[in-house]
Amino acid sequence: MTPKNTEQPLVSVIIPCYNVSAFVERAIRSIVVQTYSNLEILVIDDASTDDTLQKIRSVKDDRIRVVAYEKNTQKVGAVNETLSHAKGEYICFQDADDWSEPLRLELQLSEFKLQPELGICFTRYRFSGLKKGLPGRVALSNEELRDEFLQFGNKKNKDFDPTSCPTMMITQKALESTGGYHPYFAGRVAEDIQWIYRILKEFKGGTVDKVLYNYSVREGSFTQIQSAGKNAKYAYSWQLLSKIIYKDIHEGIDVLIPEKKKELQVLELESCEEALLVKIKQLNSLQASYENSVTFKIGKIILTPLKSVVFFKEICLKLLKKK
Repeated sequence: MTPKNTEQPLVSVIIPCYNVSAFVERAIRSIVVQTYSNLEILVIDDASTDDTLQKIRSVKDDRIRVVAYEKNTQKVGAVNETLSHAKGEYICFQDADDWSEPLRLELQLSEFKLQPELGICFTRYRFSGLKKGLPGRVALSNEELRDEFLQFGNKKNKDFDPTSCPTMMITQKALESTGGYHPYFAGRVAEDIQWIYRILKEFKGGTVDKVLYNYSVREGSFTQIQSAGKNAKYAYSWQLLSKIIYKDIHEGIDVLIPEKKKELQVLELESCEEALLVKIKQLNSLQASYENSVTFKIGKIILTPLKSVVFFKEICLKLLKKK
């Protein structure tokens, strides 16, 4: 273990975990070996049903503090509770199925020193797992990040690939001002984006222009489940978040407060309908593409005589029954 340098600011690293036994040791070790060493590493087990907790405890480092929950909170509850006890001047995140490059935290902290007005800082990233390689252009400047998150779903520059939310490092001041994840997003895939949106409303943002994070796209992850259509809420999350942000920015209406419950329900229904229309269009397009394919046309030619034979056989059987 690298010794602490107490002359440097403390960084709290939050690692939320749920049933990530195969990946969690790699994630934790990628933080343990960071070139920046003055860390408190808060590893949360959100009531995993596999041996994730045992794997967490197998990594020995006196900077690690394990927070184990007996009942699953769908990430938001456990992380918010842990954040309330984080002592760092800066707070950053590490998804339990991803891993960071050794220089990540050092270079992010350098960015805060260069730009003291920053409230949040990201890094570039690469994909691994089911999807591999580098994304295209990502938002680097405060203006580009505000366009991405404050105009979510309606952003002007659609040529940018998404910022990787787990790469974020924030100041304690930004945490105190925004309070962490909104409870409404427990079990939804948009919780990171909605919180970042609130931070960027108040604070400047930036991105370190180096690949310092490895983003794993895997079977069973929130992102993969959303695209696979295994959870109804996930299917319309992006449409709903876009409407929530639009209402707040352009109409000054926060539909997430209790008094706006009915208005939120209307947005949920509209978002669900929009997502359904998108899926129907995709299916129709897929069907049209298949029906125009050579394979389909050949199959149709082969099956047409067979259908005639079946039809003729049915007529014969009916005539025999009449006799």
